Amino acid sequence: MEQPNLSLYLHIPFCRHRCAYCDFNTYTSLMDLREAYADALVTEMAQVAGGVRRPVHTVFLGGGTPSLMPAAALERILDGVRANFQLADDAELSMEANPGTVDLEYLTAVRQAGINRLSFGVQSVIQSELALLEREHDFATVVEAVAMARQAGLTDFNLDLIYGVPGQTLQSWEQSVRAVLDLDPTHLSLYCLTIEPGTPMQRWLLNGRIQPPDPDLAADQYELACTLLAERGYDHYEISNWAKPGFACEHNLTYWRNGEYLGLGAGAHGHAAGVRYQIVKQPRVYLRRLEEADAPGYPLSTAVAASHSVSRAEAISDTMMTQLRLLNEGLDLADFQTQFGQSVTEIYNGTLDQMLDWEMVMVQDGRLRLTQKGWFLSNQVFYRFMLDDA
Repeated sequence: MEQPNLSLYLHIPFCRHRCAYCDFNTYTSLMDLREAYADALVTEMAQVAGGVRRPVHTVFLGGGTPSLMPAAALERILDGVRANFQLADDAELSMEANPGTVDLEYLTAVRQAGINRLSFGVQSVIQSELALLEREHDFATVVEAVAMARQAGLTDFNLDLIYGVPGQTLQSWEQSVRAVLDLDPTHLSLYCLTIEPGTPMQRWLLNGRIQPPDPDLAADQYELACTLLAERGYDHYEISNWAKPGFACEHNLTYWRNGEYLGLGAGAHGHAAGVRYQIVKQPRVYLRRLEEADAPGYPLSTAVAASHSVSRAEAISDTMMTQLRLLNEGLDLADFQTQFGQSVTEIYNGTLDQMLDWEMVMVQDGRLRLTQKGWFLSNQVFYRFMLDDA
């Protein structure tokens, strides 16, 4: 049987500073582990692969701050990918980078190692908003980083922005969107701020230092961004993501099509061979676990903290929630019925009719898609398509 094309997510958990809104698995005091961590990632690849070089079409180094890894360490990691997997000639190799952590020499080196797509965490162009988010860079640093990336031959890049920030206005948001559009990125990701439990920002909210985000203002900001990006010719292909034609993020499309991906590195999650799993979070524990022999077998390594087989109900819910995020593509109703042996209508009884009546979703050309009204209320739509395990 032909092996499905995999995506690889490689988690790099190191940061110079933890931002006020961040709840990712990151550490600011373990920089001395970077070299050993790179070697451990390669060990984990070998354990998971088990001598079978499965085809891989995307690799994504996320974090944390992958651009804090020495270029030589990144090259070892990518060499490990090539040794343990069958990397497609046209594979998308993405790396997240903080604007203040790169220079031309570094970007040239990672380009030579194989990275062909960058994702810069910009978040805002307004200094007061960057200060509240506890970002270390200013917008001038972003402009410089983008120029150096282009000089290094890295012309395919994403820029992240955050809206719904306390104190942010519709005008300051428009200023950020227009400023990043002037940098002419191939891709933009715009995220609504979520104040996560345990973050400094949550403490500030509880003690009154900041006001809670205004959901109506956030909706206006989102709508404004949709208009501005459409005017510039960007394709709004996923709820939070826009791309120039031909530049959609292939790696993230794997997630949104509910495809198979291996998560490697401390705290990473994976989904392959009918299994969902999570790797141990603490980097030192991760390194120790990978010294153990007798890996459980594909897709699991000795560093796995938890795993479970995906039930039919979970697979159905995951398929609905991920594929409806794709605004143009949506859910192929015939493929769904072939995969699960029942139609969406049969599985969800009256739920689909209700969502159609409320004009949250539409059926067109054999595909179920969110309406524009549904974009703004997508979490409510997804909640109604979740199934309990029987």
